[in-house]
Amino acid sequence: MDIYIVLVELKIPENVGFMARVAKNYGIKNMCLYNCNVTEESYHTAAHAKDLLEKAIKVENLQEFLHQMNLVVGTTGIEGGDYKYLRKTLATPEELPELVKGANKVAVLFGREDYGLYNDELALCHIITRVPTSEEYPVMNVSHAAAVILYFLRSLELKMKVDEGEEPATAGDIEVFLNNLTDMLETVEYPEHRIKRTVVVFRRILGRAKVRKHEIQTLNAIFRKTVSYIKRMNK
Repeated sequence: MDIYIVLVELKIPENVGFMARVAKNYGIKNMCLYNCNVTEESYHTAAHAKDLLEKAIKVENLQEFLHQMNLVVGTTGIEGGDYKYLRKTLATPEELPELVKGANKVAVLFGREDYGLYNDELALCHIITRVPTSEEYPVMNVSHAAAVILYFLRSLELKMKVDEGEEPATAGDIEVFLNNLTDMLETVEYPEHRIKRTVVVFRRILGRAKVRKHEIQTLNAIFRKTVSYIKRMNK
């Protein structure tokens, strides 16, 4: 399993360096930077993990990059509810090893120091995790939260090889399915205001299920056939 640490618009250069240091502590070699502020201070705090900064992947388009992953894990410091459904159904760090089992490429997103991940970024995630903290002082430094989450991700040595014909679906494959789902919902006149939420729910379900490429292709065929049939019947 390859873990990709994705830093989303970190503003404090020192934190970028600390994140590189934490990643190297856990043997993670893939650091990805999306609009991050990297300076000499970043290299200073990275200490012996400067090589991760030097070879970091520069992400130009976050959504396109994540489509290459099999599983996308988002992080948040805020619990969700009925009106914050994007932060609902949070996984604890302890649950992550079981949830990522079988995935080849896992992206873990860490957001801005002040606002974290925006809603449109959280919507792209299959799993959302949060480090339980004290209600008196719940906010953690991003590198401290990363240390906790990465500890549990690396606590399980995943050496499972994907059997031939059992290639896991990528996030891009899942997005194709979600587009087909949206077409079907619109065709059957599903309430427009509920479609966006439904798509997020399915993205989370499929991400946790670790669906295989052939399975998602089967689902795509069913939905496309259904839409085609409904349109013919309505002519």
